[in-house]
Amino acid sequence: MEVAAPPFSGLDISDAPDRAARSGKDETTLSISNLSKKYCGDLKKALFYGLGDIAGEMSGRQWWAGRLRPGEFWALDDISFDVRRGEAVAVIGRNGAGKSTLLRVIYGLLKPDMGQVRIAGRSEAIIELGTGFNPLLTGRENIEVGASLHGLDPDATGRLLEAVIDFAELAEFIDAPLLSYSSGMKARLAYSLAAHLGPDLLLVDEALAVGDLAFQHKCIRHMRQFVQGGGSLLLVSHNVQQIQTACDRAILLERGRVILEGGVADAVSRMLEQRPAVEASQSGDFAANGPVRMGGLSMAPGSGGDIRTGRPAEVTLRYEADLATEVIWALSIWTEDRWTCVCGAVDTAPRRLDAGRGILRCTLPDVPLLAGRYIVRATLLDATTHYPIALESSRSRECHIQVHTDPDPVLNLQIWANQLVRLDAQWDEPLRMPLDGTDGK
Repeated sequence: MEVAAPPFSGLDISDAPDRAARSGKDETTLSISNLSKKYCGDLKKALFYGLGDIAGEMSGRQWWAGRLRPGEFWALDDISFDVRRGEAVAVIGRNGAGKSTLLRVIYGLLKPDMGQVRIAGRSEAIIELGTGFNPLLTGRENIEVGASLHGLDPDATGRLLEAVIDFAELAEFIDAPLLSYSSGMKARLAYSLAAHLGPDLLLVDEALAVGDLAFQHKCIRHMRQFVQGGGSLLLVSHNVQQIQTACDRAILLERGRVILEGGVADAVSRMLEQRPAVEASQSGDFAANGPVRMGGLSMAPGSGGDIRTGRPAEVTLRYEADLATEVIWALSIWTEDRWTCVCGAVDTAPRRLDAGRGILRCTLPDVPLLAGRYIVRATLLDATTHYPIALESSRSRECHIQVHTDPDPVLNLQIWANQLVRLDAQWDEPLRMPLDGTDGK
């Protein structure tokens, strides 16, 4: 692996670094060419192969570098892509696709078997929670160690301490040993330290998965500002909201190979199509600790009586806002076993919620659900970032509904076939095909 980076000569924490000058005129921060990395699934063989690899490197003979030996497999297989300055790229894929291995190779924690990694400038990584921290030291001492390893002088270290503690919101616990920190507190400290060291390239691997909603939102905003300031971001995450909010390009991996590189929406759609049903059914819970809290969700028939197929119904969401907030709200309807999202709707027009308590309403003019029991959920998204700030998904607060269907032979057959919704379709009269084989239009 070849990594091109100038020596570190200190950092001015008070001002945004001049990344363009530091990286020269090269617009490409990260360049990966034909990168491959293999593993062995058998421990004894892996140890034996490792000794052979060391001997081969010392002798200059690596005839097996591009080949698989018995028990080996490609964790990364001939991967090539670039990340330019001011660009945010997501690396996505199912578990075992090679995402974390890719970031470890880029950061220099693993040596590739083939290929090159070129980095113009400095890189910082949040790859595994707690990596690089000493659990016996306090949060403050860990920040000081990080500053020392980067060659910061006492003045710059003081500014770094102030910036990291303020961003991480850990002033109350900064002098406590790291082993007393929760996983969320470690995530706060890790992201804050890496982000405030002013890198040209920021590598993030699922670091925000354990953080609370408010801090996740804060980090996403910081990532957007970091990229707008000329930084480069490589983000690994399974969180679709984080990916689509922070990134504008995505790389989809499968079994160590790039199967799609392009727009975020296209790559995420392709990934979701590949997920097995049990994985697709899982829905993450968001803590209700943001600026808006949901007080209750209900669905009622539009004209009294029961909720019935093909008739109107009204969804009501009660909320309490700490401050004026613009939101986009959405609702989804699930089967009672919570395995399948049947349908949903999103109000794309931003709605301003004033501080205090209020109500949001949505009218369904024609309930598409067939007879059965369902669960209704609501989500509030930030109108600017489209990142969730509140989600009504707690089992004790879900809205359970019973939908009834008027007796009808056709609808009965649809329900018997486990159909959940009906479609409004316009059926045309049959057309006689002309002798020339055209469709008659």
